[in-house]
Amino acid sequence: MTAWLVLISGCIEVLFGVSAMLAPALVVAGVGGTDLDGPAMALIRLLGVATLAVGAGALLGRTWAARSPDPERAYGLGSYAAVSLAIYNIVAAPVLLLGAMATGSSGLWGGGALHGVIALLFVYVLVARR
Repeated sequence: MTAWLVLISGCIEVLFGVSAMLAPALVVAGVGGTDLDGPAMALIRLLGVATLAVGAGALLGRTWAARSPDPERAYGLGSYAAVSLAIYNIVAAPVLLLGAMATGSSGLWGGGALHGVIALLFVYVLVARR
């Protein structure tokens, strides 16, 4: 199950990263934001670069784990792909949910809920493997 979580979460992050880099105004509009000035556009694009890097790193780590002699062990607590995505989702969920509570943005509520579910699944599979 960890391999699927890494694949799904990695793909979501790559897609979001590319969309934030190419169309930052659409990303901001998706969470209920309004017009962006130059610095805000640059920060959204930087967010896109960061999430693209997280997703790409996870997908590359997943490929490494699949090629290891013992893929089941590679996806355990020692898997950089799984651990990095778990940390990312565990931290992203409350950040987005706090933003949603402050703004009432349905896009932030959805993003926070998605990250929360993925975080719980990662915690479950990583702890269950111990």
